Amino acid sequence: MRHTYRWVRPLLAALLIFMGFTVQAQQVWRPFRLGLIYAYKEASGSNTNLIHTLRADSAYATPTGDSVYAFNRRLRSSAGTTFPQGSVKSRNNLFGALLRWRPGQKSYTLEALAQADVQAPVSLELFPQAPVGSTWNASTQPLRTATLLSRNWETISPGVEDSVAVINVTASGTTTAIRLSRRYGLLAGPQWLGGATGLPLVQAALPATFEQSLYNPLRLFDVRPGDEFGYQEVDVVSPVQCSDKKKLRRIVSRRLTADSLVITYQEQLRDEEFGYAGVCSLPARVTYGPITIKRWAMARVGNQWEASGATLQLGALRLLTGEYVPGPANSYLLVGLPIGSGGAAGCAPAAGRISYTPYYWRNRPQSGATPIYGAGLDYDAWQYSFAPGFTTSFEGWDNLIYSRKSVNGVTQVCGSPQGFVNLLPTRAAQAAALATLHPNPATESATLTLAQPARVGQVLTLTDVLGRNVWSAPVPAGQTTVAVPLAGQPAGLYLLTLSGPAGHTGTWKLHHE
Repeated sequence: MRHTYRWVRPLLAALLIFMGFTVQAQQVWRPFRLGLIYAYKEASGSNTNLIHTLRADSAYATPTGDSVYAFNRRLRSSAGTTFPQGSVKSRNNLFGALLRWRPGQKSYTLEALAQADVQAPVSLELFPQAPVGSTWNASTQPLRTATLLSRNWETISPGVEDSVAVINVTASGTTTAIRLSRRYGLLAGPQWLGGATGLPLVQAALPATFEQSLYNPLRLFDVRPGDEFGYQEVDVVSPVQCSDKKKLRRIVSRRLTADSLVITYQEQLRDEEFGYAGVCSLPARVTYGPITIKRWAMARVGNQWEASGATLQLGALRLLTGEYVPGPANSYLLVGLPIGSGGAAGCAPAAGRISYTPYYWRNRPQSGATPIYGAGLDYDAWQYSFAPGFTTSFEGWDNLIYSRKSVNGVTQVCGSPQGFVNLLPTRAAQAAALATLHPNPATESATLTLAQPARVGQVLTLTDVLGRNVWSAPVPAGQTTVAVPLAGQPAGLYLLTLSGPAGHTGTWKLHHE
C-alpha cells in the first residue's frame, strides 16, 4: 500500500531550500574563487599603473573537512643575504599560497608558506560573517588583532554594487583596512597577507574567467583583413645607429571557429645599412626580404597556440603576473609581467598590454642551493607584448611604430607609413609590376605583356564575375606577350589570372565591351 504523507512534502521542500542556502552560504565572502582571474594594483606609490594578476587554480578537502584553495605559483623577490638580490620560484602569490575555509567556524584563512631567504610563514584568519564590532586574534606570529568594523552596501565598480565587509587589522599600533565583497572577493588588502612587503593593493578589475579577462586572445587579436602593422628594430647596444631595419605585416584573413582563432598575414623585411666609415662593419645598401605568408593559430579554450616562424612559444599568452614556463632547453624562464594600465607604447596603448620577458639564472644552483633568477638586457629589448587590437606591440627587438586599422568602418592610422612604402605592395601594384594588360576595356581581344619572360608551367585563366572559367591556356616558356580572346563572350567584367607551379602570381581586371 502506498502512503502519500502530503503533510511531509512542505517540510521536505523547506529542508531542501535550507540545504541549498547552507551550501550557498559557504560560497559568500570568499576572498578568492576557483578559476577566476583577479587583478590588483597598488593603492599609491610609483606603480599604480601596473596591474598584477593571480588566481586560485586548484582545490582539495582536508581530512578535517576544511576546503583549501591553492594559488598559482610565481616568481617572488628574494630579500635574503645568502644569495644576491633576485627572484626565486615560489608557491606564494601576492596574498599567500593557500586559502582555507573552515565551515564550522565560517572563517577564511590566508596562508603564506615559509621559504628560505624570501619569507617566514604567515597566516591571517578572517571572519567576514561575524557580528559587526567583533574582535579576534587574526594571527599570532606576529600578533595581529582584527575587528569587523562595518558591513555595508557599496558601489565597488561602475554599475556594480555589493555588500562590503571592512576588517581593521592592527599590529604594533599600525592599523590596516581589509575590504571584502560578498560576491567579488578581496577588494583591498596589504601585500603582507601573502608574506610579502609592499604597499596596499586594491582590486583593479572585477574577477573574470579567462574568456572575460584581459588575456583573452580575441581581444588582443581583434584585427581585420587589410590591417597593417609596421615595426622597427630597437638597437640598445650600439652607440651609433648603423642600420635601420623595418618589418611590415598585413592581415590577410581572420577565421573564427567554435574552438579556434586563426589569422593569416603577409610579412616582409627591409634592411638599410648606412655604412659609416670606421664605425659600421657593413657597406651602405638597402635590401628587401621575400614576401612570406605566416599565421597565428590559438585555441579559444585550453592552452594551445601555434605561431609559424615565431621565437616565442605563445602558449605563454595565458601566463599571469609572475607565472613562468621554461624557455628552450631550460636556458631561461619566460615570465609574465604586470599588465600596463596607462600611457602608450609606440602605436599601441599601454592599457591592457600583456607582456612577457626572460629571466636567467643569476647563480647556477648548487647542491641544496636555491636557484636565483634575474632579468638581463632582454628585460628592455627582448620582451613580447600584446595590445588589444594590435596583436604584438613589441617582439624581440622590434617595436610597433606604424599601424593602419579599420575600426567600425573607420580607418585609424598611427605613425608614418613613409618607411614602409615599398614593403608588401598591394595586389594591384604587384600585378602592375608583373605585366600590363591592353587595351582595357577591350572588344575582341586583349594582350597581356609580361615584364619578364614566362616561366615553365605558367597558365592564364579568364573567369567571369560568377567565378566560372571561360578561357584558359598555358603560357609558353620564354614568351612575353599573350593574346586573351574575348569574341563571343558577354560584355562585362572579367578577371585574368596568371598562375604557376608555385601558385597564384597576379590578377588583372579586364572590362569587355
